[in-house]
Amino acid sequence: MDSRKKKHPILWWKLKQEIQWYTFILPAVICLIVLTYIPTIQSFQYSFYKIASIGLNKTFVGLKNYSSILRHSQFHQAVGNTAILALLGLMVIPLGFILASLVNELGRTRTQSFFRVMFYLPNILTGVSVVMLFQFVLRQSGGLLNSFLGALVGHEVTIGWLVDERLTKISATIISIWGGLGYCMLINLAGLQSIPTEIYEAASIDGCNGISRWRYITIPNMTKTFSFLMITNIIGSFSRFTDLYMLGGNSASGKPGGSLQTIMMYIYQYSFESPNYGISTAGCMVLFAMVFLITMIELQMTGFFKKNEA
Repeated sequence: MDSRKKKHPILWWKLKQEIQWYTFILPAVICLIVLTYIPTIQSFQYSFYKIASIGLNKTFVGLKNYSSILRHSQFHQAVGNTAILALLGLMVIPLGFILASLVNELGRTRTQSFFRVMFYLPNILTGVSVVMLFQFVLRQSGGLLNSFLGALVGHEVTIGWLVDERLTKISATIISIWGGLGYCMLINLAGLQSIPTEIYEAASIDGCNGISRWRYITIPNMTKTFSFLMITNIIGSFSRFTDLYMLGGNSASGKPGGSLQTIMMYIYQYSFESPNYGISTAGCMVLFAMVFLITMIELQMTGFFKKNEA
């Protein structure tokens, strides 16, 4: 070892430095392995077993858990609810883009900074407090939204935003958009401000109006931002739990009538409320496969893989 040090002092010093640097990320790597990767592998393993209690009475059943959930009407409803809420939640992207465009027109001034902070404030609030706030806003009798609508039409309005199965998804979407609009606006604003101003100046000289600049310059240069927001929003929608759980009366059944039960709530129900760990872990694997597939499709549509190959 001593002879190696003498022959290659520079290489040995670099190796020693790299080992020191890697020690800084070692705690994070250990946490990822212990808290993420090992449980994920165990969940995949458990999905092939009938498990009454973790660590006890484990019986291998092969693909039976997967066939059970794929034939379960409750799981079908949960998948449908998740897909609808995910699609409705994507409305936050164009709304955030419009809002970002308006804020961007203010220029990089204190006024713009003020609006950026104010619009982002809802993201600072916890999910529980947001749901409690909207339970009051969307209440059927005396709620702020119904009171506002009643003032517009001139008579009392008692729309059951949280008790009517046909309206619960709209209510849940209102909550998610209100909570995520500020974040979406900031990401879109960052994308808008990254577009070189020289392109707009050249377009103005060539006689392009505002709509043409928006169509041929802004939108094409924002595709990466839109792609990022679509992927993160869909992943976030597929993992929604806290707000829907509270709106359903602290029950994973997604009341009323299962209209708010998502795949995550289905997994929770068969993990804690009606324990069947084989079924719940199989649901986790199906959810993982769905999110992975959707992400790959979106990346393919945006040309991500082609750009990397180039």
